[in-house]
Amino acid sequence: MLKIIKIEKGSPAYKAGISSLFSIDSINGHEINDILDFRFYSADEPLKISFTNRENTKIVTFLESGSNGITVEEIKVRHCGNDCIFCFVTQNPEGLRRSLYVKDEDYRLSFLDGSYFTLTKTTDKELQRIADMKLSPIYISVHAVRSDIRKKMLGIKKDDGLISKMTFLAKNNIEMHTQIVLCPELNDGEILEETIFTLKKLYPHVASIAVVPVGKTKHRDDLPHIRSVTKSDAKKIIDQISNYQESFFKEMGTRFVFPADEFFLKAGYEIPEDDYYEDYQQYEDGIGMVRSFIDQFLEDVKEFPDKLKKKTKVTIVTGYSFYPIMNKYVIPALSKIKNLQIELFKVENKLLGSEITVAGLLSGHDIINTVQENNSTSDILLIPDTCLNFNDLFLDDLSVSDLESKLKRKVSKIDSFKELFDTI
Repeated sequence: MLKIIKIEKGSPAYKAGISSLFSIDSINGHEINDILDFRFYSADEPLKISFTNRENTKIVTFLESGSNGITVEEIKVRHCGNDCIFCFVTQNPEGLRRSLYVKDEDYRLSFLDGSYFTLTKTTDKELQRIADMKLSPIYISVHAVRSDIRKKMLGIKKDDGLISKMTFLAKNNIEMHTQIVLCPELNDGEILEETIFTLKKLYPHVASIAVVPVGKTKHRDDLPHIRSVTKSDAKKIIDQISNYQESFFKEMGTRFVFPADEFFLKAGYEIPEDDYYEDYQQYEDGIGMVRSFIDQFLEDVKEFPDKLKKKTKVTIVTGYSFYPIMNKYVIPALSKIKNLQIELFKVENKLLGSEITVAGLLSGHDIINTVQENNSTSDILLIPDTCLNFNDLFLDDLSVSDLESKLKRKVSKIDSFKELFDTI
């Protein structure tokens, strides 16, 4: 049964007497439990929909497929029952926005939003549903294929049949993108090689592998010890994966496995060129974001003005890992513009700890403190748009207007630097 949230006035459903007091039981005999069922079976024609009202009266009506005017409730997130030793949620301090304490493990959200899930608790019935409804692509957290290592990393007691489940999905032509959170001395080296080559056997249904470094906050007092990824580790990982990529590209026409941008930044290596990332299939997992930023900035530079009409001082803040990129590309280009004064500050993440260096995890308070400690007197503060959620809130629930009030200046989030001159 699926609850109706809204009926559009004048729509076919409205004319049929359906209201938001109704729930949907079935469509053409198929049980409806969530929005995926509703969307999938609403493609049939004609639609024989069974409703129940608040008086538990059953009503059956026929509607045309397409825009029938029915809005149903969103998916209720299924929470994760694993106890991953590297889980970022368990490393969060108190006082952050509520959504940051939710551990989801939902194949439906993986299909809809591109979020990763482990397949650990996915039942045969759910696997069949993924196959029947062609929920593709989906995103799977693998970490290791060797049973003892995977069990240790996910905090589970029994083998969860990962490869057999993925093999079933592959046989049903489901496209899978996979992720390995790399923890030094646990799933690197030979374990990493075994994982990559096992997943390769399921190519092209396993379309890509992302290898990302474990993220450790300072709030791990009661959690298992995990060694941080060092500069030396980063170099070894990149070199190891580069060897595989070369042979994979010759054999399959794809590099298949990609190290996260953080590895290149930590190792001090140059960021690969655009063609390295192929179709940027793992962009949201931090693979290719830096290259995309650099290339977009170099395009934007062509439209920068030579001079501003009035003198303007701009402060830019970023995380420690992205600071060298900003210093190399952005600051020299902006410094050429007459009447524009630029200052760049790297913000230490005191909320989560100094090991968290990405701009996307900066808090509002840490940005405020950095600007104030540097006695900045700029007209405009530019912040990375990645450190805000869809409601424009920072991790610590501060808003852009909170920063403007505290710092007494215009605060602007930027996706493209062309927006800077619109702001000015």
